[in-house]
Amino acid sequence: MKNFRILVFTTGFAKAQELNSADVPGNLNDAFKKEYPKATNAEWKKELDHYKVEFDLDRRDHEVWYNASGNMLKKEQEITEVELPQVVRSIIKSKYAGYRVDDVEMVWKNKVKTYEVELEKGQDEKHIIFDEKGKVLNERNH
Repeated sequence: MKNFRILVFTTGFAKAQELNSADVPGNLNDAFKKEYPKATNAEWKKELDHYKVEFDLDRRDHEVWYNASGNMLKKEQEITEVELPQVVRSIIKSKYAGYRVDDVEMVWKNKVKTYEVELEKGQDEKHIIFDEKGKVLNERNH
């Protein structure tokens, strides 16, 4: 029982900590405002050794991760199925016939762009990561 209490207690610290704008380091806020001056509804979180901001821009959801120095580590942008590269749409149509595209995000990490696609067919759900050329990098069933 003691181990269980310690696990529950420490698990709470592993989760993201929500931050008020005033609590975000100035260099991060400056980098964010410079890159996304028209962003709205920004919500900051501290996650272990980095910071994450979720926001809206042009009526789309965005998420950006920064390190403490203000360098962008990763960014995700919600896109539509039509905005996927044609090669990715063709692979979805042929390899995943009968599935409906539920959610699409364009992700930039380490200067590499990928596409995260959630597909649904009845109760079956798939989460697939494609590179820009349509290669499946990862596929998980949910």
